[in-house]
Amino acid sequence: MVIKMNLYLRKAVLEDCDLLFNWANDKIVRQNSFNQKGILYENHVKWFNKMMNFDRCSIFILCSKNVSLGQVRIEIENKTAVISYSIDKKYRGKHLAIEMLNLLEKNVGNSKVDVNKLVGYVKLDNYISQRVFEKLKYNAKIHDNFYEYYKLL
Repeated sequence: MVIKMNLYLRKAVLEDCDLLFNWANDKIVRQNSFNQKGILYENHVKWFNKMMNFDRCSIFILCSKNVSLGQVRIEIENKTAVISYSIDKKYRGKHLAIEMLNLLEKNVGNSKVDVNKLVGYVKLDNYISQRVFEKLKYNAKIHDNFYEYYKLL
């Protein structure tokens, strides 16, 4: 049982590479991604190492009592942080994405990162992520095949 009061974000470390690989290749995560193809391990390792050394990217792991529950990543460009997230399949349906993005907002707001806008891109058929952003009071802008959810900080 996950106790929401004990939730926290920690920065990803190199040892999280395999964990993030497994989460990224989860069937539901792939279905909800704009690129639905499975990810090859060697490509993931290259990408992960690049992101870990990229100063405009931050990857966080949502934890409770040292149990990893999900991940959220932001990539920053022009003071806008684009959000990508997923929850481990064992912990879905517990509103953890809302809690995780809440923690992310606080983290970004309290950091020295020069960000004034958070954005999430959500496929039209990903109703769960749509509800997450809506519950967090993000503004929605519809495009041809996705929603753009944004919040000014």
